Amino acid sequence: MATDIAGYSRLVGLDEEGTVEQLRLIRKEVIEPTIDMHAGRIANTAGDSFLIEFHSAVDAVRAALAIQSELSIRNEEVDPDRAITFRIGLNVGDVISNASDILGDGVNVAARLEALADPGGIVASQSIVEYARNKVPCSFVPIGPQNVKNIAEPVEAFRVRTESTPSLVATKQMKLPRWMKLGAVLTALTAIGFFSEYLWKKDQLLASEAQMAYPLPDLPSIAVRPISNLTGDASNQMLIDGISEDLITDLSRISGIFVIAGNTSFAYQDNDIDIAGFAEKLGVRYVVDGSVRRTEKDFRVNIRLTDTLNGRLIWAERYDSEDNDIFDVQSSIVLAIAQELEVPLNTQSRFAIENFETEMVEAREAFQRGWELYSQFNERDNLAAIPHFEQAVALDPNYGRAWATLALAHLRPHIFHHWRGFANSDEKMHIGLFYKYFREVTQQDTSLIHVIRAIVSLNLPDWDSAAGVSRGTDEARQEAAKAIALQPSDPEAHLTMGWALIAGGEPEEGLAFVQAAMRLDPAYPSHYALFEGAAHFAKNDVNSAEAAILQELDRNPQAIELMPFAASVLALNGKRRAARAMIDRWQKGEHEGALQEVVREYFFIVRWVGEHQYLNNRINKGLRLAALPPSTTVASLKSDLSRRDANEQRTAAQSLALFGAEAAPAVPELILLLNSPSVFVRKEAAIALGEIGGSASSALPALEAMVDESLSGNFAARSIEQIREQSERQ
Repeated sequence: MATDIAGYSRLVGLDEEGTVEQLRLIRKEVIEPTIDMHAGRIANTAGDSFLIEFHSAVDAVRAALAIQSELSIRNEEVDPDRAITFRIGLNVGDVISNASDILGDGVNVAARLEALADPGGIVASQSIVEYARNKVPCSFVPIGPQNVKNIAEPVEAFRVRTESTPSLVATKQMKLPRWMKLGAVLTALTAIGFFSEYLWKKDQLLASEAQMAYPLPDLPSIAVRPISNLTGDASNQMLIDGISEDLITDLSRISGIFVIAGNTSFAYQDNDIDIAGFAEKLGVRYVVDGSVRRTEKDFRVNIRLTDTLNGRLIWAERYDSEDNDIFDVQSSIVLAIAQELEVPLNTQSRFAIENFETEMVEAREAFQRGWELYSQFNERDNLAAIPHFEQAVALDPNYGRAWATLALAHLRPHIFHHWRGFANSDEKMHIGLFYKYFREVTQQDTSLIHVIRAIVSLNLPDWDSAAGVSRGTDEARQEAAKAIALQPSDPEAHLTMGWALIAGGEPEEGLAFVQAAMRLDPAYPSHYALFEGAAHFAKNDVNSAEAAILQELDRNPQAIELMPFAASVLALNGKRRAARAMIDRWQKGEHEGALQEVVREYFFIVRWVGEHQYLNNRINKGLRLAALPPSTTVASLKSDLSRRDANEQRTAAQSLALFGAEAAPAVPELILLLNSPSVFVRKEAAIALGEIGGSASSALPALEAMVDESLSGNFAARSIEQIREQSERQ
């Protein structure tokens, strides 16, 4: 028999001395007398748990039933918030003696079954049932094969029931929150309704870990299925979606759990998928779902928490709320879930959950309309979201998240230069509005604010520090770390940390944070893949960068922000035809002159500096190579070098530099151009020879003769260095 106390950490947090004293009395007055009566012995204890050995499976079942019955009676006289309830697991199996302790798979299975039991409940293995059936006045309710940790084969499990076994309804009645505006009868009816649905649809609640799309995280993992609108009024949809979003946001602030982002959860809003399938697709153990109905003047929220690995309904509750009290309900749901999962809340998390960003329903609805557009991450919807955010802050000038998102909507066109946002407006307009709106929230301490500060440090290095934003990758990392600390399951915080690390020359570490963001938000926006590709690129793994970016373009063919990077890596991998096709796809048939101008002005989202600046140059080089007309070859450029026109020679030399070592056949012609009367031609010829590298070693004497020239000498010296470095590597 393996036992432990349900919610022991919470009980100790409420009253450590009182809990320890209660446990001492329970051991003395319940546990020890009962096991003595049934010929058992305590093999091990660990704080709130007991491991007990019996010579008979029948004795073990009888002892378990007696313990739970006695505790149920004792708890009738105890404050429900301070009642001690046990979970018990029973198994028959071989054990290994270690002094007075016992070890082995038989013990491990009992411990795993105990974890499946309800508070006040008992779960037994098939072996127990085979020995005890018809010998003990109880029933064994099968719950199917259970995949349990560190046990190779699934374990057939059964709940042990008697007529006096405490029901789920009774448990929920004891745990009524003191602030609820409902009577115990309504709560009981709600629990009965949920429990009936649970029994009727058990197959829809039972997920398979083997079928999970992703490995389960080490922390308790949870996803919120968008709350169903059963009000019969579509005008309530924004408010109800806002409830789901707020639940996700508040849960993601708790450091002890792993929470799937709202972007992914809402991708399944209109998908007719059962809870088990939802859990398997997102790779989580726990699912929150529910519905909102309308009474005459109130909202009625039904909510439940399910452990999908065993199909067990952990918690279910119903709340009646007036419109303006809906935010209290949201906070209470989050706090109840944390309690049921036995996850402690620090003061910071509890404060953030209990203090609402707005208490005005109309402002929250306006924000939700904007958020649903903003989350689509494209130029058109980004622009369409702005008036909704403006309406939200007009309704509630203290709505910090709305101010911050409004600011971000104006920063995006600066980050992604192909986003023009407002018609007939320039980039300065966006930046000016960003400054204006962001200053409204610079004093707030939220994850989103620190994410914005980090992005500014990476993208606006010329912003005066007096404006309240630090600069550079080190500062960006500090801000991203603060964001993660405030909201550990926020994918944008992890992505921004990855961005800062990649830009700071730590691509391996940065890639880990980008992939963590992708795991938190499996339906992530396409720009996440841009950072994944950038990390591989910075690691000098252009093949992996190409694979990551093309895979994302297959998933989202309209992701225009990925196309220039895709064109660059394709060209650098020698796939010029595919690279040029990507350029044409990006610019959609622009004439050659306009296309070349766009390529020259392109800025990649990651701004490498210092010793890593060559990475930006390499991306731009690949993009310029991709943009060359398909008819441009080394042979055609070599021919152009022989022309008498200096401009044509200069342009040909610039293009040859893009081919790198492939341009080796043009080395003799480039050496001749080192004596050109035009300093610009000499400069470009020297640069091209340096890019060709070791194959241009025959040019070293001519380049050395140029080193002392005032205008092109520096380029010659750099080329000599490149040629010699590559020759040594070869």
